[in-house]
Amino acid sequence: MRRSLPIVGALAAAAALFAVQLAPATLADARVAAATKGAVRLIDAEGTLWNARAVLAAGATRIPIAWRIDPWSLLRGELRLHLERADGTSSATPKGDIAFRRDSVELREVDATVPAAFVAAIAGANSALAGGDVSFSSASIEWAPPASRGDARIRWLGAWVTAPGSTDPTALGDITAALSASGDRLAGPISNAGGDLVLQGTVTLGAESGPQISLVLTPRRADDRKLAQALSLIGVPEGGGFRVEWRLPRR
Repeated sequence: MRRSLPIVGALAAAAALFAVQLAPATLADARVAAATKGAVRLIDAEGTLWNARAVLAAGATRIPIAWRIDPWSLLRGELRLHLERADGTSSATPKGDIAFRRDSVELREVDATVPAAFVAAIAGANSALAGGDVSFSSASIEWAPPASRGDARIRWLGAWVTAPGSTDPTALGDITAALSASGDRLAGPISNAGGDLVLQGTVTLGAESGPQISLVLTPRRADDRKLAQALSLIGVPEGGGFRVEWRLPRR
């Protein structure tokens, strides 16, 4: 009986892997919706959970995505997802490797660019109030508090926002956040080039808290009284600009 247990275990594992390979990709939609509290859905899925392509939908924006799951990773207690570009070159399709474990998430060679409206929709904001493209890239980063490590870069290119109640967008230029993971937090500086404002500050994500952003916003034109007045409604004067802080709840 004891000698038969490894055989039974191997057969059960093989059956589980076979089931993953045959399960339709449409089943992934429920997991995506649950993880994002309904902010993102997976539509037009083709293939199986093991190898598929689909479209990520958030608000009115759509992002094509293709993936392949390493079935043997399930035996190691992790889910290893390979994001692939269908045509091999299009930056509109995310690429890279993501490993989901019980207490950590690891990203390798990840590169993705999405419309800012997509990010706004995920955050629950009006997607029409933000524009430009947001790119994320990382050679290696692991979120595993209290032993997180690695680096990532986020760029918001051609960024602009429209304040609620206003019809005039404010150009923010190209914004860059260089993030480093260490211990139980992910943090780094934020700056920009071009636009109507100079941005200088930091962003921090802690293991027990949501993202925190602290910025000093300074109009590039000292005579832009309309912009300075708008900033005075949301920030505290500091130097020639205004200190603005956001604390976003954990999702």
